[in-house]
This record gives sequence, C-alpha cells and structure tokens, in this order.
Amino acid sequence: MDGEDLKHLLRGVFDTRVFNHGDFNLVYAQPSGAGNPWTIGYRRQPLELLLCPVDLDVLPEVPADTSIATVALGNVATLADTGTGYQVETVTGFRTWFEVSGAPRVPLTENLRTHLTALRPSPEQDEDDGTLVLEQDEDAEDFHQFMSHFMDTLESYYAETGETGESPESAASGDPRP
Repeated sequence: MDGEDLKHLLRGVFDTRVFNHGDFNLVYAQPSGAGNPWTIGYRRQPLELLLCPVDLDVLPEVPADTSIATVALGNVATLADTGTGYQVETVTGFRTWFEVSGAPRVPLTENLRTHLTALRPSPEQDEDDGTLVLEQDEDAEDFHQFMSHFMDTLESYYAETGETGESPESAASGDPRP
C-alpha cells in the first residue's frame, strides 16, 4: 500500500465525476476544521477550481453525490491566503477553508485500507497511526503558484474596475455592463 495507489484512486473518482477531467491538475486538500477533505481540480485556462468532496468512508466507491463546487472569476466572492491554507467563498454562499501540503496524512478508513492493501499487500510505510502519507510536493507547489496567480488576476480585475460595480468577467472582456 502506498500513496501512489491513493493518488490513482482519487484521480479515478475525480475523473468519474467531472466531464472534462483531463483539463485539470489535482491536489488533495484537508479541511481547516471539521468536514470532508477535497480533491481539488484546478486549471489555468479558463482560470478555475473544482472542489470535489472526498468521503474517505466510501472509497473506493464513487459517491453518487455530485456536489462539486466551482470557483471561477465570475463567481468568486472571497479568495484569501490564510498563511497555512486558503479561504474560498463564492457569490452563491459556498464557503470553505482548506490546506494543501506536500505530504498530507490521509486517514485510512477500513474500506480504504482494505482496497489499498489488496492493490499492494506489502506496506511501504508505517501504518501504526492509521494514516497514509500522500506525497504531492510538486503538485502542492504548483497549486500554490496557481492560487497566487488566481488571486493576482482577481485583484487586477478589481483594480481595473475600481468602484464601477463591473464584474471581473465584463472587465476582462471590455464589456462595460455590470
């Protein structure tokens, strides 16, 4: 059992739930507080995040739940770097705080442990604490660069629009309508 198997499992769940899944890079994010972790798909063109909740208790099954939060320039209300993670809020009221680290410890539920052990019976790391380390250093670094770009882009739109009430998308397109 290793983190690569878990990465493939999370990618498969994301791919099953997202129509144009191949356009997205993925990272695993832990909530800052209570709640399910996220598999976050992100892409630079168009600039957006897809936050897919991960119910570790049902993996490897793909949940029927389709509650994927989309965060794009046209619907973001708040996007902030908290120092250890990010706060995201959309205009529809969706709000979350999460952290993306290079080596998160993912809790191994009974189903998940059974599935991953079946894939790779000889454990490559210590499981005594009931977690599995998911190595995503490069992915996490890329995600943090993406988030900096997203926040800079959003900030530049609001700097361009001033107090006119234009949406970021109308400012970007040159459309003066609010």
